Order: sequence, then C-alpha cells, then structure tokens
Amino acid sequence: MRTLKLAAHDMRHAVRDKLFRNNQPMAVNLRYALYHAEARRHWKPRGIGSSDAALAKEFSENGYLALPPAAAFNGSDVAHQTDELLAKPANCHTLMDGAFRLIDGIERLPSVMNVFDAQLEHVLESYFQSHFKNFGVYFYRIVPTPTKPQSSFLWHLDNCPGPEIKLMVYLDDVTNDTGAFRLKKKALTDQLRSKGFRNRNQIQRVQADLENGATTEIIEGPPGTRILFENGKVLHKATSPLREHRDVVSFVILPSDIPWRVHFARHRHLVSTNAGACVDPWTDKPEQVGYD
Repeated sequence: MRTLKLAAHDMRHAVRDKLFRNNQPMAVNLRYALYHAEARRHWKPRGIGSSDAALAKEFSENGYLALPPAAAFNGSDVAHQTDELLAKPANCHTLMDGAFRLIDGIERLPSVMNVFDAQLEHVLESYFQSHFKNFGVYFYRIVPTPTKPQSSFLWHLDNCPGPEIKLMVYLDDVTNDTGAFRLKKKALTDQLRSKGFRNRNQIQRVQADLENGATTEIIEGPPGTRILFENGKVLHKATSPLREHRDVVSFVILPSDIPWRVHFARHRHLVSTNAGACVDPWTDKPEQVGYD
C-alpha cells in the first residue's frame, strides 16, 4: 500500500511539474494565473526605461540578476545593527545547525526596505508587467558548521507558484569562502529537470551535473548586493561559510494589483511570519505561519 501511495505521489508531482513547473495544487496555480492577469490589467507603466527593460529581460532569460547596492541603502550600518541583534539568543530562531533566523526582523530593521530603489522597482515591474508586493521578508545568519549539508544547503528548487521570485540582499561582505550564494542558470536547470530532477531526493540522478563548478554561478559582493532569482525555476543552494558568517535578508516577491508600498503599509505586520508559499495571492494567505 505504501509503495502505491509513493508511486501516486510521484506521478502527481510529475504531472504538476510538466504543467506548472512546481508541485503546488492545480487550484493554487489557476488562482495565480487569474490573479496575475488581473494585476496586469490594473498596471500602467511609469518611468521604465530601456535599460530597466533590458535588465528585466536578462533576469527572465537567465533566471537570476545581480545588482549593486542601492544608493540609499547603508550596508555597513545595517550590518552593524544585524550583528547586535543576532548576538542576542533571545532574538534568534534556530533553523538547523549553523543557521538562524532573526525574529520580527522587519520590525527591528525597517531601513532594509531601502534596497527597493527606482531601478529595482522598474526592473520588477517590467518583469511582472504589473505591480509587485512583498509576501515575506526574512533575515538569516549562517555560521561555519561541520554538519553534513541538508535542506537549503543542498541543490534544490523551491516548491512555489510560478510567479513567485526571491530577492536576496547581502548584509556582509560575502566572498566564496564566507558563504557566497550559488545557483545554476535557467537553461541548465531546464536540462536537469528533463533528466527527472525535481527535488532533493533525486540529486543522485544529476550528481555530476550539479558538482560541475564550471556551470555554477557564485555571487560575491559587498553589503547591499542584490540578487534576484526565480527560486522555483533555477537550481540554487545556500553554502556554509568556511570562516566568519553570512547574514542576508530574503524577500519573497509576487505580482500585485496595487503598488508595493501600499501593500507593505497594510501587511508589514505579517511579512516576518508568513511561511511557505502564498496559496492565495488575493488574500495573501500563507501555507503556514511561524519561523520554520
């Protein structure tokens, strides 16, 4: 009986992956299709230049885009504040060995929203062809650990609705040996998906491809470095630093029928605790609530 259930689960996942490139229920995917279409009808482009459109196209084609720090973002100041907050155990939630999450991060460090300068806003709106919104904002610290890689430290695709993307912002000076983020371009990810790779349990199928350093994008940069990536469409992984630590803030971004600042003003109290995927983009209903 268990074997039959596993086979049915795998078949259902394969069908969903073929149709939607994720393992969300059909109802969730259809909900997003309707919502995004409506959001596009409400949107009127303003201020988007040819360079913004070109960056949005590059992002869509490669599945990721690295941008320098925003001028208004004081990286050294935010890094100092983050250090002070994460130094107190009462402010931290332990995710696993070597990985911690700041509790109520956006309430403690609201200035992090300065990463959204005009350029980033225009790139995101050009990419979505609609307004956008922040469903979740999460602060993480990763420290050196001898533990065998697990969870986000393994190559993976997020199981999220198609329009969801993420923005990762470094809060430290991040190099290869201090935990630089790693990903594979969309074209290669598509090739590996065609070989049957859909989740971490199937890594053995494409082990050699994943371990090929020549195809791995390693993103280094100073505090404030911004990395947009299609988290459900490009393979990616966190990396344990060999020394010091790596602090980042991660934004879960969705299309929206209203401007992001209006949405944030209404939902700021929720973005630190929304967890999992947003299963209803009209109501921002999360799969779960909490810090895991």
